[in-house]
Amino acid sequence: MLALAGPRVTVTPSGPEVPENLLRIALHPDAPLASPLDMRHVALFDGDGKLIDGAFLDLPLNEAGGQSVTLLLHPGRIKTGVGPNLGLGPALRAGQAVVLKIDDPQLGRVVEKHWRVVAPLRQRIDPQRWTVHAVKRGGRQPLRVNFPDALDSDAAALLALQAPDGKRLAGGAQLLSGEREWRFTPQRIWRPGRYLLRVHPRLEDPQGNRLCSAFEQTAQSAQPCDGEATLEFIID
Repeated sequence: MLALAGPRVTVTPSGPEVPENLLRIALHPDAPLASPLDMRHVALFDGDGKLIDGAFLDLPLNEAGGQSVTLLLHPGRIKTGVGPNLGLGPALRAGQAVVLKIDDPQLGRVVEKHWRVVAPLRQRIDPQRWTVHAVKRGGRQPLRVNFPDALDSDAAALLALQAPDGKRLAGGAQLLSGEREWRFTPQRIWRPGRYLLRVHPRLEDPQGNRLCSAFEQTAQSAQPCDGEATLEFIID
């Protein structure tokens, strides 16, 4: 039986779709969990309500003092040509609907998230494909940067703006639109000049793709990814 009360939990990816090669699902409780999430109460179901067996690794990753929990889908079922992938196939299949259900009693309620599964995403993250929407000098309207595909839920803190004077621009940032938009509101008005959006090398998407390589690239896990990316824009 579920407890009477518990933390409220949001789930990312928060959009309606996930690629077939989804690697990570993140849970964000509004208060730290009292104990580690019990994976016996975590399950994925297909659109017919059938359990997708063996979808997850058994160990959830607790981060940020228990206010973020990462569920890892079995990487062996994601990587093309390895044993579990050949024997069982991917846990998610493009074209299907899936439902995540979590009924760990400490949550106090069933957490449920629905997605449509789309084609796998096996390319590195390329900031040159991002869209920076123009802002006008003299105001504090938010800068919007749109991505063609969702980023990890921690991406807001891994992007920063360099002002024309070379210093980091102070302000607040958030991810919106299913982690496909970064929105930054400056503390002070926009000044004219050349700005750089600086992208930290730790940035990843929920499929494990990085700036320097895709998740399925040969020796990806051993490849250092220590070079940042930049994207320039100008305010007239």
